[in-house]
Amino acid sequence: MRTLTAHLKQNVHLIQQRFHTKDAIRSLSVTIGLDIHAELLYLPNTVDEQKIHSFLLAPIQQLVKQSVTYDQLGSIFKDGEPSVAYTVEECVDGLVNGRALLMFNKEEGYLFNCSNWRVRSVEVPLSSSVYEGPASGLTEDISVNLNLLRNYYRSPNLVIETLSIGSEAKKEISILSVHGVSNPAIVEEVKARLNNINVSQAIINQLATDALEGDGLLFPRTMSIDRPDACAMALAAGRVVILVDGSPLALLAPSIFYHFFQNQDDYLSDFGKFGSRPLRYSYFFIATFTPAIIVAIERFHLDLIPRDLHEQLIKTHDTLAPFTIELLFVILLMQVIMDGSYRLPGNVIFAVTFIGTMLISDVATDVNLFHPVTIVIIGICYISSFPVLHRGLLSPIFFMRLSFIILAHFFGFAGLFLGTTVLLILMAKLHSIGTPYLYPFLPFQPDKWKDTLFRGGLQRVINHPNPLPFNRHQAKANRKQHI
Repeated sequence: MRTLTAHLKQNVHLIQQRFHTKDAIRSLSVTIGLDIHAELLYLPNTVDEQKIHSFLLAPIQQLVKQSVTYDQLGSIFKDGEPSVAYTVEECVDGLVNGRALLMFNKEEGYLFNCSNWRVRSVEVPLSSSVYEGPASGLTEDISVNLNLLRNYYRSPNLVIETLSIGSEAKKEISILSVHGVSNPAIVEEVKARLNNINVSQAIINQLATDALEGDGLLFPRTMSIDRPDACAMALAAGRVVILVDGSPLALLAPSIFYHFFQNQDDYLSDFGKFGSRPLRYSYFFIATFTPAIIVAIERFHLDLIPRDLHEQLIKTHDTLAPFTIELLFVILLMQVIMDGSYRLPGNVIFAVTFIGTMLISDVATDVNLFHPVTIVIIGICYISSFPVLHRGLLSPIFFMRLSFIILAHFFGFAGLFLGTTVLLILMAKLHSIGTPYLYPFLPFQPDKWKDTLFRGGLQRVINHPNPLPFNRHQAKANRKQHI
C-alpha cells in the first residue's frame, strides 16, 4: 500500500491519479486557523454538501485568525464519524463510499461520513408479509438496516463486525451475532467464507450467498428475508445475520431444512403454534409428489382403482398426447406464465395470466390437447406450492417434480421409492455452515424438535432455542474454493 507523504500537493496528486480524470473529484483549498493549509476532496453526487458545511466548513470558519496546531485537529472536528487514513488506498476507499477527505502537509488525512445515497425509505416488507405484526422492512441502505436491527434487538451483547469484499468496486458487509448465544465457531466460519470471496467488482449481492452456502446441490443453505423482526428472532436463536450494502434482504446462516417452513406468523398468532407448520410440510409433499403418484398409478396400477373412476378421471386415450407428456407440458407452460409474471410490467400481468389460463383451461381441453384431470392435478400442485413460504424452495420443488414424474413413468412406485431414498441421502450429506441440513431429524434427536414441526411456548422458544451443532472439519471441506 502507498502511504501518504508530508506534502499536500503530492498527496492530492496521488489521489487524483487513482480516479483517472480531474473532474471525477472536487477539491476545495481551505486554511485552518492561521497557517494550516488543507485540501478538501470529495466525489460529487455521493455526498451531502450540507453535511460538509456542518461537519467541516462551519468549524473551520470559527477558527479564523486563531493559532491552531495539528494536535488540536482531533478536538475541532467531532461530527461526521471522523477517522484517520494513512494510505492512499484508505483515502480512495473512503471517497468512493461517500466520505469527504481533508488532507494536510502531513502523512495522514481525515475522513468524514458525508454520504448521501438515494435509497427507499422504510416501507412494508415486499417478500414476506404477515397477517399481523410489525410492518417495517429492510432497505438498500446498510446503515438503515443496522438501525432497524438495533431497534429490535436492544442488547449490548449484539456484536456487529464489518468487512468489505472486492478489490476495485467494493461492497460493505456487516456480520451480526449475539455474544453468549451464537456459536463463536459458526461466526468465525461465516467470516472465513466471506473473506474467501476474491473478486475485483463486488456488484452482485449473490456473491455472499454463494460463499456462505458452499458446495452442494439443489437445496438452499442460506435464507434471505427482508423483515428485521425475523432477523432479531434468528439472532435470539443463535443464528448469524449478514447484511450486504445495497441489498434489501438479510441472509440468515446457518439455514437448514426446517427453517424454511418457519414464518414470523408462527410467533404472532395462536394458530401458528399448532396448525401452520404441519400444513406447510403437507403442502411441500403434495406439490412435489402428487403428479408422480398419479403417473405411477396411470402407468402401472390402473387395475387397482374402480373401473368407473378410471374411465371418468384417468383415461387419456381421447387426448393428443400421453398422460406423462401432458403433465410435463402443462408444468412447463405454467412455469413460463409464472416466470413471465415476475418480469412483465404490472399493467400487463393480468392480461398475460388471463390469456395463459384461458389457453390451458378452455382451448386446450376443447381441442383434446389436455385432459381436464391434468389441469386439476397441476393446479393443485401450484396452489399447494404457494404456502411454501420461502421462494428458495420453489426451484427444488420444480426440479424434483419433473424428476419424480420421469421415474414414475418408467419404474412406477419402485422408481419413486428409489428417487426419494437418493434424495434423502443427498439431503443428509448437505451442511449449512457445518450444520447438518436435516438436523434434528437426521441425526435423529426428538428432544430437539420443540420448534420444528410445532412451535412451543414463546418463553421456552426464546429462552431455550435449539442449539445448532457445528462440525469444523465438515464446514472447511464444504467451503467453495473459488468465488
